[in-house]
Amino acid sequence: MIAQVGKRERQAVIVEILWKVPVETQEQLAQELRRRHIEADQATISRDLRELGVARVAGDSGRRYLPPQRVADRWARAGHTLSSQLERLEQVGMMVVLHTPVGAAQVVAVAIDALELPEVAGTVAGDDTIFIQARTAAGARSVGRQLEALRRAWPAEGEFPGGHGE
Repeated sequence: MIAQVGKRERQAVIVEILWKVPVETQEQLAQELRRRHIEADQATISRDLRELGVARVAGDSGRRYLPPQRVADRWARAGHTLSSQLERLEQVGMMVVLHTPVGAAQVVAVAIDALELPEVAGTVAGDDTIFIQARTAAGARSVGRQLEALRRAWPAEGEFPGGHGE
C-alpha cells in the first residue's frame, strides 16, 4: 500500500535512504521510496534533491548521491554521542526509552532531536533517561533499530557509515 506523506517526511526518508543505500539514479531513489510505500514522480524527487542540497559525486562504481553535509554532520554528531553515552535502549509500545550515564540525557536527546526522524513525535530528557514518543509502535521499533545501529556501527571520528566520508 502506497502512503500519502508530506514533503518533510518524504525528504526525511530520502535522506535516510541516501545514508543507507548507495543511490546512483533518481529512478533507483524512486524504487527505494516505493519499497518504503512512498510514491514520488521524477520531478518531485528532483525538486526534493535540489531543496535538500544533495550532491551527486563520482565514486568507485560511478556517480551517486550523497546526503547533504548538514545532515551528515548531524548524523556524525549523533553517532558519536550515542556510541559514547548510550548505555541501554528499549522499546515499550509507542515509546523508546534510553538510559545514559547521570547527567548525559540532555546531550543525547539534543543529538537525537537534530536527526529529525519522521517517526518521532517528541522527546523528553531527565538526568539519565530519555523518553522518545513515536507516532506508531512500528515507528518506535524503527527508531530503536536506527539508534541502536547508529550506536553500534559508528566508526572512528571523521568517517561516516555507509561510505559517505569521502
